[in-house]
Amino acid sequence: MIRKKPFWYPLSNLKNRLFFGSYGKDVYIESGVLINRPRFVHVGDHVRIKRNTSINLHPKDKKSKEILLFIGDNTIISQGCFISACNRLIIEENVGISPNVMIMDSSRKLGDLSRPSKEQDLKIGYVHIEADSFISYGACVLPNVTIGKHSIIGALSVVTKDIPPYSVAVGSPAEVVKRYDFDRKEWVKIK
Repeated sequence: MIRKKPFWYPLSNLKNRLFFGSYGKDVYIESGVLINRPRFVHVGDHVRIKRNTSINLHPKDKKSKEILLFIGDNTIISQGCFISACNRLIIEENVGISPNVMIMDSSRKLGDLSRPSKEQDLKIGYVHIEADSFISYGACVLPNVTIGKHSIIGALSVVTKDIPPYSVAVGSPAEVVKRYDFDRKEWVKIK
């Protein structure tokens, strides 16, 4: 069943242009989406962000105007996702993100045992999801990872290292199991 957009949808887009770092046209953010510090977010054209998604931005310098999260054109972020950016998180155009996916560009460093873990220093990194990729249900993308163009990440996979373009990766940690062979024009299993 396709839901109609609420009558206030165009007004919401006008209001959001005031708060976001940059904001494209025909963007639809459903109710129940939490975005703290939207001024650090670029949202491209025709983006959809579904309900109960949490987007957290933690800039090193709160007065900075630098974009931490870039969401490209025609991207869909499904319900219940968690995205955290402290440094640089890029989601290029035409990316599909299934429900309950977690993407973060930082993690806690192992440190002084006399301090609680929530007070430990952060290990700051990046995440780059290239164009036309798809992240399946419940996957987790950890810091310092590039997911290559037109790649697919399997359900419940944990991405801990770079995934080359035109690949299918599954598992925990995610490993490439198929690559597209342009000569044969088909997906080929990796042995």
